[in-house]
Amino acid sequence: MRTVRKFVDRTLILYVIVGVANFLICTSIMFLLFNLCGVSEHVAPIVNYGMGSLIWFLACRFILFKGHPTTLKRVLLFAVEVLVCYLLSYYVIAPLTAKLLLKWDFASWLFRFGGADKLQANCEMGIGALAYALINYFGQRYIVFSDRFESRAKASCTKE
Repeated sequence: MRTVRKFVDRTLILYVIVGVANFLICTSIMFLLFNLCGVSEHVAPIVNYGMGSLIWFLACRFILFKGHPTTLKRVLLFAVEVLVCYLLSYYVIAPLTAKLLLKWDFASWLFRFGGADKLQANCEMGIGALAYALINYFGQRYIVFSDRFESRAKASCTKE
């Protein structure tokens, strides 16, 4: 039960609220740029992740992981973590998963909103956005802002 409590806490709940709002706004902009404005399938996600990362850093700094000084090291760590999450989710997870997912009629129907010619790219961008959101949470929590949790874990250990 302690393991579950370790992962499900106030931070996770706030992460979900802020993350869902950020995800919906930025991902919608990405799909609009790609499907309506003709921005390439590689540039639209970069806009999404760039804008989303800026919003996310501010949310992490001032809402989710309060009390952390904004140091150059933390900003660089944040930027590297975002880049790794982006590359992993968009160039590794998304293409592999999209190939499997698009074999199902429902997935093909779901991602056809930009037209049949944009089906594969829409699916990859959607999967990439979801994978990025999940991987990014753990990277932010356990790498970029990990000292907050280390100090809280030490405090809870001394109480028991």
